[in-house]
Amino acid sequence: MSNIEKLKEYLIGDNGYLLKELSNGKAMMISGEWGSGKTHFWKNKIEPKFKKQPYAYVSLYGKTSIASIENDLYMQIYSNVNKEGDFISKASSTLITTYARVFKPVSIIDAGESEKLVVESKHKKAIKSLQKNAVICFDDFERKSKDVDLNDLFGFITQLALNFNCKIVLILNSDVFEGKEKKLFADLKEKSVSKFFKFNPSAENLFEIIFNKYTLDEKHKTIILNAINEFSLLNARIYENILESFQEYSQKNPEMTEQEIGYFVLALINFNLFHIVFKFYDYSDPSLENNFNLPSFFAEQKDLTIKLVNSLSNPFFQSRDKFRTQLELIDLLKNFISSDYKNTNEPNKKAETKPTEKLTEDLKIVNKYADIIWSYWRLETKLEYRKDVSEESIRKINNFIETGIL
Repeated sequence: MSNIEKLKEYLIGDNGYLLKELSNGKAMMISGEWGSGKTHFWKNKIEPKFKKQPYAYVSLYGKTSIASIENDLYMQIYSNVNKEGDFISKASSTLITTYARVFKPVSIIDAGESEKLVVESKHKKAIKSLQKNAVICFDDFERKSKDVDLNDLFGFITQLALNFNCKIVLILNSDVFEGKEKKLFADLKEKSVSKFFKFNPSAENLFEIIFNKYTLDEKHKTIILNAINEFSLLNARIYENILESFQEYSQKNPEMTEQEIGYFVLALINFNLFHIVFKFYDYSDPSLENNFNLPSFFAEQKDLTIKLVNSLSNPFFQSRDKFRTQLELIDLLKNFISSDYKNTNEPNKKAETKPTEKLTEDLKIVNKYADIIWSYWRLETKLEYRKDVSEESIRKINNFIETGIL
């Protein structure tokens, strides 16, 4: 059983933790890497279980005060219980303050008198609903505004759980906190959180869940997943982008070969990560050896790009299993580029690198674009992702990736 399946079973399976009275008045935490599918898991696997009871899903992203968090919470609880949907406009909700932490109404900013009464009525109903086995999920915890103090936020959550005996779930990537805030977070978590779960799915398991949302042929699954694994990629958002884009493209191009599918996925992943498509056919240069085409990622640095491509065409770089890490590749590449600046004017002396401004600038650019260069080498040399893919197909796929339009 996978990590995702085990967690789902523990939370809402037969006699699951969130279904027991044991979890009332307590806060639990689901932590995992950014993009690993935590929100997708909660919204698709857990949330449907609580649609028929008081429930709220509150994203802390962009929230600038405890008051705005409370207000969102009350409005969602009321909406869930009364099934009214969008019961108040965004414009008017920004004019409304919230209840104090003792949950007594305070003044409402310059809204109409009838508006005040309506909102107060809804808040009161939401507060009553909170006491009926409510489940509250706070997501994007680490993306809160800096205006929201961690200590105040944990205090609010703790009082919310205790005062209403409700179940609270926090979803976050705890590794993002740094410095004093990291220490504070660790201390507050220890005092406030009763259960801690590590969300750590395999790429295969996360992909399987997301794949099932799309109307794609099973024969494409292995090809797409293999391409994803080449990047050691665990990111639900990118998986969804790949599958949605491929579904759209393949409907208009149903006869794609396995090589074309592999190229499509690898080029799209590269675009998601670096927002760049390597257009080899647009930048040919007769000075390059072996009829290499000039990639476009250094279009503004043509001389340096030629050096890079010539260096990468050297046998040292052409071994598919030569480099295990980006650092190994970049270090050797910088040595090759530096060799163009060897000072050999003095006889009987070993050639040394001449520290020129141009060399310094070139090496800075290589460091700056190290991730892109590493991706370029892996796609071109290790994966040979353009092999057996026609120039016409490459152009067509690249254009779709860049523009989103078929």
